[in-house]
Amino acid sequence: MLDRPREPVLFPVFAAILVIAAGLAFWLPGFERTDGVFPVPLDDVYIHYGFARSAALGHPFAWLPENGYSSGGTSLTYPLVLAPAWALGLRGASLSYFAAAIACVCLWDLCRSVRTLLEGAPRLAAWIAAPLLLAVPLVDWSLYSGMETALFAGILGRLLVAARRATTASPNERPSAQLRAGLWGALLAATRPESAALVAPLGVAIVYGARSLGTWSSLLRALGPMGVFLAAQAAANLVFTGEISQAGAVRKLVGTNPYLTPIEAAVEVIKNLAVLQAQAFDVALGGPSFSFVVPLLVLVAAFARRTRLLALPLVAGAIGMLLLVSLNTTARYQNFRYAVPSLLFLLVAAALGAGELMRRGRVLRVLGLGLALVAVLAPVRLFPRQIDHFARASGNIEHQQAEVARRLAALSPRPRRVLVGDAGAIPYLSGLSALDGLGLGGYHDLPFARASVHGIPAIVELIERMPASDRPDVMAIYPSWFPDLARSFGQQMFSVRIEDNVICAAPEKVVYAADWSTLAPNDEARAGVVDEVDIADLVDERAHGYTFPRPQAGWVIGATLRDAAGRARFDAGRIIPQGQSESFVVAPHVQRGPATLVLRTDGGGPITLVIELLRGGMQTVEIPARDEASWFEARVPLSSIGGRDSVKITAKQNAWRSFHAWLVRP
Repeated sequence: MLDRPREPVLFPVFAAILVIAAGLAFWLPGFERTDGVFPVPLDDVYIHYGFARSAALGHPFAWLPENGYSSGGTSLTYPLVLAPAWALGLRGASLSYFAAAIACVCLWDLCRSVRTLLEGAPRLAAWIAAPLLLAVPLVDWSLYSGMETALFAGILGRLLVAARRATTASPNERPSAQLRAGLWGALLAATRPESAALVAPLGVAIVYGARSLGTWSSLLRALGPMGVFLAAQAAANLVFTGEISQAGAVRKLVGTNPYLTPIEAAVEVIKNLAVLQAQAFDVALGGPSFSFVVPLLVLVAAFARRTRLLALPLVAGAIGMLLLVSLNTTARYQNFRYAVPSLLFLLVAAALGAGELMRRGRVLRVLGLGLALVAVLAPVRLFPRQIDHFARASGNIEHQQAEVARRLAALSPRPRRVLVGDAGAIPYLSGLSALDGLGLGGYHDLPFARASVHGIPAIVELIERMPASDRPDVMAIYPSWFPDLARSFGQQMFSVRIEDNVICAAPEKVVYAADWSTLAPNDEARAGVVDEVDIADLVDERAHGYTFPRPQAGWVIGATLRDAAGRARFDAGRIIPQGQSESFVVAPHVQRGPATLVLRTDGGGPITLVIELLRGGMQTVEIPARDEASWFEARVPLSSIGGRDSVKITAKQNAWRSFHAWLVRP
């Protein structure tokens, strides 16, 4: 009797010591590698910090206030949690101290939530559950990295407690309990959108446990908040960016790559699943000899009547999220951080399974305790490797990304805008305005994320659309990632090289002075043009319903050649293989009548094209061999063409390199 009043105090203290000790195990070696700067092992952490800074400045959901709304943040809630600390003075790298405190509080709260779920089990079940949640070094790497993972874990615990209460509350209290669970589910989805894979089956479980309440009303309360949030997010994305999907999905998912065949995409997904299963599950959970223990405890929870309403959704959510992240082309990188939510779901379910065994007599209690201890101790040998990787990765980010930021900030005159391929530390720590070439940061409604998938020349076409005063005057990029930019538009200023690279895309980051003089001025116009399609400019292509053969054709290319006036001009285009076609639709405002179709291509051998109009028949065009130093323009007279007419261009002989099309009238 004397022990029970002490447990509510002792367990939170134990959980706090455990959580802080695990964090220090990663952070202290990291400090040694970063020369005393708080260790941050991922550049993406600074992306969250950038969104937090914008929110603190009154521009929520913007990477940079001047760039407008961005859908590139992987978490909507995490930057909002960080924003008050930035506003109160924890700026620059110092914001990491607040992020670390948030991580500790959230993980401590997760331990308390799981203890609540284990009410009625022997006290030892809760005391073993807390270390079980932190037993996997791969998971801890992500939890203490400064990413949103720890916040996600804290909200996960609250959601599960709310779901349990929604199924056990009295009939009078059950509707409000369902709504609270639904709100926590929406918050989890706002923190990590893929978690809809958990929230959906958990909502069904809540409805199943509603008993006397109506099915549809229960479903509305349990899943309605998440549905409203996801719909609102999609609507905002569409209004402000022109894309329903988030920028990260556009940039990273295999399904958005226009050049992958279905078989190639399937192979990529299978490779992701195979690597994640082997490295993020088998190895991370202790190796082949012990990795079965956590799934075994999960199965106990899934079959036990008392825990299955939570365990089954956790299993479904783990599988669903794993399938979703396997669609991500970067799933196998960054220390498998995308698999961590699935691992968290399984660890919570395993804790429930261990608690269920420990309720059932002495033999099963010993079995449950033994299995839980094995699950805790089996991955211990992996801590040194993960801690070392955390420290080395933090040193990489500090000595490359942060160093580039410091050197850019010290330049005089101060750069106007920097083009980056990493949207985190460089713009955040330098304080410079930036343009993310991969599109995760966003720039108003220009589709940089989608352009980056099509090819670098498509990115340049969007830069051409920007006002000259907004174009980047410096570039901090990896030459291997952006060779065309470095070669055609950059003059090297300095570079920062690191040794022992384990996390950056390349050991050397190079900073260039940018020269966009070969891009067409915004006010440049051709006389007599009534419509034009700038091929590989995704804005122009979308406006004209442009199509190209896919998946294994239509590759984006770019060139800087002399135009008819002798000026060097860059243009991007697409390769249309022999026997394939491209097409576009004439803008609605074009009045019907005769016109000349002007087609731009680069130098090379002869080409035969077939031009087909929706109205007006078909004609063959012979294009001779051309000077490779200059643009060549073929002129095709059309007897009648008007708005909404379709123009189809087929490469009859040899590949067609299509760069630009104009409709011209005298």
